[in-house]
Amino acid sequence: MHVAVIPDGNRRWAQKNGLDLERGYEMGIRRFAEFVKWSIELGVDEITGWGMSYDNYIRRDREVLESIKRVIMRYYEENQDRKEEIFRTYPELNDINLKVYGFFDDLDPKDRELIDRINSQLNGKKYRVNILVLYNGRMEILKIARDLRGKESISMEDVINSLMIRSYPDIVIRTGGHVRTSGFMPIQTEYSEWFFLDKLWPEFTRDDYVRILEDFRKRNRNFGR
Repeated sequence: MHVAVIPDGNRRWAQKNGLDLERGYEMGIRRFAEFVKWSIELGVDEITGWGMSYDNYIRRDREVLESIKRVIMRYYEENQDRKEEIFRTYPELNDINLKVYGFFDDLDPKDRELIDRINSQLNGKKYRVNILVLYNGRMEILKIARDLRGKESISMEDVINSLMIRSYPDIVIRTGGHVRTSGFMPIQTEYSEWFFLDKLWPEFTRDDYVRILEDFRKRNRNFGR
Protein backbone atom coordinates (compact mmCIF):
# COMPACT_ATOMS: atom_id res chain seq x y z
CA MET A 1 0.00 0.00 0.00
CA HIS A 2 1.16 3.50 -0.87
CA VAL A 3 0.07 6.42 1.34
CA ALA A 4 0.87 10.02 0.44
CA VAL A 5 0.53 13.00 2.75
CA ILE A 6 0.33 16.77 2.30
CA PRO A 7 1.40 17.84 5.81
CA ASP A 8 -0.18 21.27 5.95
CA GLY A 9 -0.39 23.54 9.01
CA ASN A 10 3.06 23.70 10.62
CA ARG A 11 3.21 27.51 10.67
CA ARG A 12 -0.37 27.82 11.91
CA TRP A 13 0.35 25.29 14.65
CA ALA A 14 3.30 27.38 15.84
CA GLN A 15 1.22 30.57 15.82
CA LYS A 16 -1.66 28.84 17.61
CA ASN A 17 0.70 27.72 20.38
CA GLY A 18 2.65 30.97 20.68
CA LEU A 19 5.84 29.46 19.30
CA ASP A 20 8.30 30.68 16.69
CA LEU A 21 8.05 29.38 13.14
CA GLU A 22 11.17 27.24 13.40
CA ARG A 23 9.54 25.27 16.21
CA GLY A 24 6.57 24.64 13.92
CA TYR A 25 8.74 23.34 11.10
CA GLU A 26 10.74 21.22 13.53
CA MET A 27 7.53 19.64 14.82
CA GLY A 28 6.43 19.02 11.24
CA ILE A 29 9.63 17.11 10.42
CA ARG A 30 9.44 15.08 13.63
CA ARG A 31 5.80 14.23 12.97
CA PHE A 32 6.71 13.00 9.51
CA ALA A 33 9.40 10.76 11.00
CA GLU A 34 6.74 9.35 13.32
CA PHE A 35 4.39 8.98 10.35
CA VAL A 36 6.97 6.79 8.62
CA LYS A 37 7.30 4.65 11.76
CA TRP A 38 3.52 4.31 12.09
CA SER A 39 3.26 3.39 8.41
CA ILE A 40 5.67 0.50 8.82
CA GLU A 41 3.83 -0.69 11.93
CA LEU A 42 0.48 -0.52 10.08
CA GLY A 43 1.60 -2.43 7.00
CA VAL A 44 2.17 0.48 4.60
CA ASP A 45 5.21 -0.16 2.42
CA GLU A 46 5.46 3.16 0.52
CA ILE A 47 5.08 6.70 1.83
CA THR A 48 5.25 9.97 -0.08
CA GLY A 49 5.40 13.31 1.71
CA TRP A 50 5.19 16.76 0.13
CA GLY A 51 7.88 18.70 1.93
CA MET A 52 7.54 21.93 -0.03
CA SER A 53 5.92 23.01 -3.28
CA TYR A 54 7.85 24.84 -5.96
CA ASP A 55 5.37 27.71 -5.63
CA ASN A 56 6.14 27.98 -1.90
CA TYR A 57 9.84 28.20 -2.66
CA ILE A 58 9.41 30.93 -5.27
CA ARG A 59 6.84 33.03 -3.39
CA ARG A 60 7.65 32.53 0.28
CA ASP A 61 9.63 35.12 2.22
CA ARG A 62 13.38 34.44 2.05
CA GLU A 63 13.67 34.65 5.84
CA VAL A 64 11.06 31.91 6.19
CA LEU A 65 12.97 29.75 3.71
CA GLU A 66 16.19 30.26 5.65
CA SER A 67 14.34 29.19 8.82
CA ILE A 68 13.21 26.00 7.10
CA LYS A 69 16.76 25.30 5.91
CA ARG A 70 18.13 25.77 9.43
CA VAL A 71 15.58 23.36 10.86
CA ILE A 72 16.32 20.72 8.21
CA MET A 73 20.08 21.06 8.72
CA ARG A 74 19.77 20.81 12.51
CA TYR A 75 17.56 17.74 12.24
CA TYR A 76 19.94 16.14 9.73
CA GLU A 77 23.04 16.81 11.82
CA GLU A 78 21.34 15.67 15.01
CA ASN A 79 20.47 12.35 13.40
CA GLN A 80 23.95 12.00 11.91
CA ASP A 81 25.46 12.40 15.39
CA ARG A 82 23.11 9.72 16.76
CA LYS A 83 23.17 7.48 13.71
CA GLU A 84 24.45 4.30 15.38
CA GLU A 85 22.07 4.68 18.32
CA ILE A 86 19.09 5.34 16.01
CA PHE A 87 19.82 2.28 13.87
CA ARG A 88 20.11 0.10 16.96
CA THR A 89 16.77 1.41 18.23
CA TYR A 90 15.04 1.23 14.85
CA PRO A 91 16.66 -1.62 12.86
CA GLU A 92 13.85 -1.32 10.27
CA LEU A 93 15.68 1.77 8.97
CA ASN A 94 17.97 -0.67 7.16
CA ASP A 95 14.95 -1.71 5.08
CA ILE A 96 13.99 1.85 4.03
CA ASN A 97 14.82 3.38 0.67
CA LEU A 98 14.54 7.15 1.13
CA LYS A 99 14.76 9.53 -1.81
CA VAL A 100 14.12 13.25 -2.29
CA TYR A 101 12.56 14.33 -5.60
CA GLY A 102 11.84 17.74 -7.08
CA PHE A 103 12.94 20.52 -9.42
CA PHE A 104 16.27 21.58 -7.98
CA ASP A 105 17.66 23.91 -10.66
CA ASP A 106 17.08 26.98 -8.48
CA LEU A 107 18.83 25.54 -5.42
CA ASP A 108 22.33 26.63 -4.54
CA PRO A 109 25.09 23.96 -4.69
CA LYS A 110 25.20 23.53 -0.90
CA ASP A 111 21.50 22.64 -0.75
CA ARG A 112 21.80 20.24 -3.67
CA GLU A 113 24.77 18.61 -2.00
CA LEU A 114 22.66 17.99 1.13
CA ILE A 115 19.94 16.37 -0.99
CA ASP A 116 22.55 14.15 -2.65
CA ARG A 117 23.85 13.09 0.77
CA ILE A 118 20.33 12.28 1.99
CA ASN A 119 19.61 10.29 -1.18
CA SER A 120 22.72 8.16 -0.71
CA GLN A 121 22.14 7.07 2.88
CA LEU A 122 19.08 4.80 3.06
CA ASN A 123 18.92 2.28 0.23
CA GLY A 124 16.88 -0.58 1.66
CA LYS A 125 14.52 -2.68 -0.43
CA LYS A 126 11.44 -3.28 1.74
CA TYR A 127 9.98 0.21 2.32
CA ARG A 128 10.03 3.30 0.11
CA VAL A 129 9.93 6.82 1.53
CA ASN A 130 9.62 9.56 -1.09
CA ILE A 131 9.93 13.23 -0.20
CA LEU A 132 8.87 15.86 -2.72
CA VAL A 133 10.68 19.20 -2.43
CA LEU A 134 10.22 22.09 -4.87
CA TYR A 135 7.57 20.00 -6.60
CA ASN A 136 4.78 21.26 -8.87
CA GLY A 137 2.36 18.99 -10.74
CA ARG A 138 2.16 21.24 -13.80
CA MET A 139 5.95 21.28 -14.00
CA GLU A 140 6.01 17.49 -13.87
CA ILE A 141 3.57 17.32 -16.80
CA LEU A 142 5.79 19.78 -18.71
CA LYS A 143 8.82 17.62 -17.87
CA ILE A 144 7.06 14.57 -19.32
CA ALA A 145 6.22 16.49 -22.50
CA ARG A 146 9.87 17.51 -22.87
CA ASP A 147 11.14 14.00 -22.13
CA LEU A 148 8.89 12.48 -24.79
CA ARG A 149 9.25 15.23 -27.39
CA GLY A 150 10.10 13.84 -30.78
CA LYS A 151 8.75 10.33 -30.20
CA GLU A 152 6.52 9.18 -33.06
CA SER A 153 4.27 7.19 -30.73
CA ILE A 154 3.77 7.75 -27.01
CA SER A 155 2.31 5.06 -24.76
CA MET A 156 1.06 5.29 -21.19
CA GLU A 157 4.09 3.22 -20.23
CA ASP A 158 6.30 5.99 -21.67
CA VAL A 159 4.46 8.57 -19.54
CA ILE A 160 4.78 6.45 -16.37
CA ASN A 161 8.51 5.92 -16.97
CA SER A 162 8.97 9.70 -17.13
CA LEU A 163 7.31 10.33 -13.75
CA MET A 164 9.43 11.23 -10.73
CA ILE A 165 7.51 8.73 -8.62
CA ARG A 166 6.11 5.91 -10.69
CA SER A 167 3.80 4.20 -8.21
CA TYR A 168 0.26 5.43 -7.56
CA PRO A 169 -0.83 6.35 -4.01
CA ASP A 170 -3.81 4.40 -2.73
CA ILE A 171 -4.47 7.13 -0.16
CA VAL A 172 -3.70 10.85 -0.02
CA ILE A 173 -4.04 12.61 3.35
CA ARG A 174 -4.14 16.39 3.57
CA THR A 175 -4.15 18.05 6.97
CA GLY A 176 -4.72 21.71 7.78
CA GLY A 177 -8.36 22.19 6.76
CA HIS A 178 -7.88 23.01 3.06
CA VAL A 179 -9.99 20.89 0.70
CA ARG A 180 -7.95 21.11 -2.47
CA THR A 181 -5.28 19.06 -4.22
CA SER A 182 -2.92 21.96 -5.08
CA GLY A 183 -1.47 20.07 -8.07
CA PHE A 184 -0.15 17.20 -5.98
CA MET A 185 0.97 14.33 -8.25
CA PRO A 186 -1.93 14.88 -10.71
CA ILE A 187 -1.25 11.78 -12.80
CA GLN A 188 -0.40 9.38 -9.96
CA THR A 189 -3.42 10.34 -7.82
CA GLU A 190 -5.98 9.74 -10.56
CA TYR A 191 -7.72 7.01 -8.54
CA SER A 192 -6.41 7.79 -5.08
CA GLU A 193 -8.78 8.01 -2.14
CA TRP A 194 -8.46 11.48 -0.57
CA PHE A 195 -8.84 12.29 3.13
CA PHE A 196 -9.01 15.96 4.21
CA LEU A 197 -8.51 16.69 7.92
CA ASP A 198 -9.07 19.93 9.81
CA LYS A 199 -6.23 19.05 12.17
CA LEU A 200 -2.92 20.82 11.66
CA TRP A 201 -0.07 18.49 10.75
CA PRO A 202 1.73 18.50 14.15
CA GLU A 203 -1.62 17.51 15.72
CA PHE A 204 -2.01 14.42 13.51
CA THR A 205 -1.92 11.21 15.56
CA ARG A 206 -1.50 7.51 15.06
CA ASP A 207 -5.19 7.06 15.92
CA ASP A 208 -6.10 9.45 13.07
CA TYR A 209 -4.00 7.30 10.75
CA VAL A 210 -5.65 4.08 11.94
CA ARG A 211 -9.12 5.56 11.35
CA ILE A 212 -8.17 6.61 7.82
CA LEU A 213 -6.88 3.13 6.99
CA GLU A 214 -10.05 1.57 8.41
CA ASP A 215 -12.23 3.94 6.35
CA PHE A 216 -10.16 3.22 3.23
CA ARG A 217 -10.70 -0.53 3.57
CA LYS A 218 -14.47 0.03 3.56
CA ARG A 219 -14.46 2.03 0.33
CA ASN A 220 -15.35 0.47 -2.98
CA ARG A 221 -12.66 1.38 -5.51
CA ASN A 222 -13.79 0.68 -9.07
CA PHE A 223 -10.95 2.50 -10.91
CA GLY A 224 -13.33 3.93 -13.50
CA ARG A 225 -15.07 0.64 -14.26
